[in-house]
Amino acid sequence: MDNTIPFPQADDFEKVISLLKIDDEEDLQSNIKISIQLGEITDRQVNYYLSAAAYLGLIEGRKFTELGKKIREYDLIQQRIELIRLILSNEVFGTIYITEKRLGIKLSKEEIIDIMKKTVSFNSEEMFKRRAQTVASWVSWIHNELNDND
Repeated sequence: MDNTIPFPQADDFEKVISLLKIDDEEDLQSNIKISIQLGEITDRQVNYYLSAAAYLGLIEGRKFTELGKKIREYDLIQQRIELIRLILSNEVFGTIYITEKRLGIKLSKEEIIDIMKKTVSFNSEEMFKRRAQTVASWVSWIHNELNDND
């Protein structure tokens, strides 16, 4: 993961996956085409999802990275396994997931923020709240994918 790219603010991880499904890499140059692919979202949201994909190392400069190209070639199951592995390799996401899994509970936004504050810094409490929502959403996506949200 590229820590020089802002921490993701893109709650719907399926939209990150949808970026990988773009057939023609040239379409990554067009916010309109990306918006259509991701369900008619705003330009600002397009940028959030592009940034999230870049944070994971899937795209760089609106082109698929070698990692992104490799993951695109996988079948659906292997693709999701690799994406889960990528997310969990990040200290914040990994800590939240393991904590929830071990305790058998879903952490509150405040608990997620407390964990995030040990690793990342933002200019405002509001930024922590927005990014904590992304963390909670992505971890929930992983729980659902692994069917371990009981």
